[in-house]
Amino acid sequence: MTELDASTSATTIPENRVSRAKRQRLIDFDILAPLTILGVLISALAIVIAFAANQSNGPAAAAAPNAAAAGDSATAGGYGGGENTAPTTRVTEEKPDFTAKTYDPVTKPVKAGPKTFELTATEKNIKVGAKTYKMWTFNNTVPGPVLRAVVGDKITIKITNASDSKLPHSVDYHASRLTLGGGHVQVAPGKSGTFEFTAEYPGVFMYHCATAPVLHHIGMGMYGMLIVQPKEGFGPKMPEYAITQSELYASSKDIDENRPDSMAFNGVPSQYAAKPLRLPADSNVRMFVMNAGPSEVSSFHVVGTVFDRVFEDGNPRNVSFGRQALGIPASGSGVFEMQLKGEGQFPFVTHQFNHAAKGAVGMMISGDGKPGPGGVEDAGANGHH
Repeated sequence: MTELDASTSATTIPENRVSRAKRQRLIDFDILAPLTILGVLISALAIVIAFAANQSNGPAAAAAPNAAAAGDSATAGGYGGGENTAPTTRVTEEKPDFTAKTYDPVTKPVKAGPKTFELTATEKNIKVGAKTYKMWTFNNTVPGPVLRAVVGDKITIKITNASDSKLPHSVDYHASRLTLGGGHVQVAPGKSGTFEFTAEYPGVFMYHCATAPVLHHIGMGMYGMLIVQPKEGFGPKMPEYAITQSELYASSKDIDENRPDSMAFNGVPSQYAAKPLRLPADSNVRMFVMNAGPSEVSSFHVVGTVFDRVFEDGNPRNVSFGRQALGIPASGSGVFEMQLKGEGQFPFVTHQFNHAAKGAVGMMISGDGKPGPGGVEDAGANGHH
């Protein structure tokens, strides 16, 4: 046998083996492959059906064990739809329970140690500007009170629902690691609930009602800010202000379809344009800014300065320098440090100006407020009103 014959013999596959291989490939491709694909489709369909069934049961089913443990003060929690919806019409001709006052934005550092925060959920008619809105609140203010703690603090939350409320309410703390952030404690009218957590991270955290539908409960005014300081503090001592941006809606449909009636810093549109924040000339300022939403974003900016440091979400580890603005999503936040050089007017706005035009605007006056196009008498007349 020649070398060529040997090579050919070594690499030639017998005809019967080729036929068997072809038949096996035909079985694999024509029969097994379709069966495999069919199995995958059936599995996917089963997952979809199971998910739909779980959704129909609602989040309340998952939260029920926690609610039962809380006794008659609480019922099951949930983030989806529900019957506890906002009024069809929020702007009312009814007599207001009170008029929203200028919200004091000044905040100051606190010392480390256990903290107890008491919140009362209320349902009120509140006059805001020229209109009276049906609103749901924490402690009769929108936003709720600014709370402060230090990393490592044990925080006790006591949530009470006013006896004249018509709906259950709750509170979810974004700084916690509790199921539903504490929102599993759903409090019926006239009842109370308590839970605890430890503040693990520094930052500016949102708290809000976690009763379904959450979109409506936040849209009605149930939100607030918790500042958790680093153990060493945020930095050099300087004036500090807490500012929460949010939307006001005229009806439940407007909440659902995201059509804000107006925008606000700390609950009242343009209140700090009418009553500016006043500081000495050449002041350094620290602002804690949160966007409560519930549906829009913020682009926070101060006219006439540059942010020396920005802590995104309020955590000093998320630091950036020399910023002109920060995009803040719903429930997001930032700490802004800046210098107001000289004397003059320093508007603060969301640079999403369709929202600034609806009331998300304020003013800081440094020194005597001059020079400035509008002057102290009309601080908002410089085009940023």
